[in-house]
Amino acid sequence: MMLMSGGLAGVASWVYCYPLDVVKSRLQAQAFPATRYRSVVDFFRRSVWEEGLPVLWRGLGTSMAWAFVVNGAIFSAYELALRFLASGNGQRIIMEEN
Repeated sequence: MMLMSGGLAGVASWVYCYPLDVVKSRLQAQAFPATRYRSVVDFFRRSVWEEGLPVLWRGLGTSMAWAFVVNGAIFSAYELALRFLASGNGQRIIMEEN
């Protein structure tokens, strides 16, 4: 259940921010000083005009698969660590080391 919750939360967050990540990546990837895009507005205007709106969602499937796995694992590890520490086991280990 924790893996599923974390995975779905990661996918949901990427769906909303993915178009902005595409803009950021394309602006960063252009070769300086021969820049193709001058600004974010210029990117939207030219890219969407030349390639259509799907350009903002290219590669989304791969990112969703990655986000599901990574966020599911991180959320599960975080929750398990919280449960371990809240049960007192973490405190006992820390006390025994000193």
